[in-house]
Amino acid sequence: MKIKRFATISLVLALTAGSAFTSLAAGFVSTSQGKKYQWGDGSYCTNNWVHYRDHWFYFGSDQLMRTGWIQRDNTWYYAADTGELQGGIMKINGNVYYFDNNSCKLVTGTRTYNGDSYTFTENGTTPDSPYVYTEWDSYGHVTRGTKFGVFQ
Repeated sequence: MKIKRFATISLVLALTAGSAFTSLAAGFVSTSQGKKYQWGDGSYCTNNWVHYRDHWFYFGSDQLMRTGWIQRDNTWYYAADTGELQGGIMKINGNVYYFDNNSCKLVTGTRTYNGDSYTFTENGTTPDSPYVYTEWDSYGHVTRGTKFGVFQ
């Protein structure tokens, strides 16, 4: 009888202790202010990067995901409306920029692209440079391609 009672008490204590340790799944959370990223311990990403499904995202001091131009540690980055940092040659607001494909940092100086040299500055480059375009259709699908020649 004592063994049965001990086994029952042990089982109840184990179940109680197990239920005290709840684990939250890490992931994006939509709020009325914008998107946040919640870590597995329930805290939110603050002033930091998140690498999620092969994409980088940045969350500011208010814990909200940043889009557009981001300056961090004296370096510029660009995040699409979805928050994903961009790499490669991109046309943004009529100017062409080059972002490193690995670090997504804005790169300045002369770069060779498809055998031609182009000079990239913090303000973009010459209007006859190649650039990658991104178009969103009415269904939310993304189309990417490369255009050459004078920007329009």
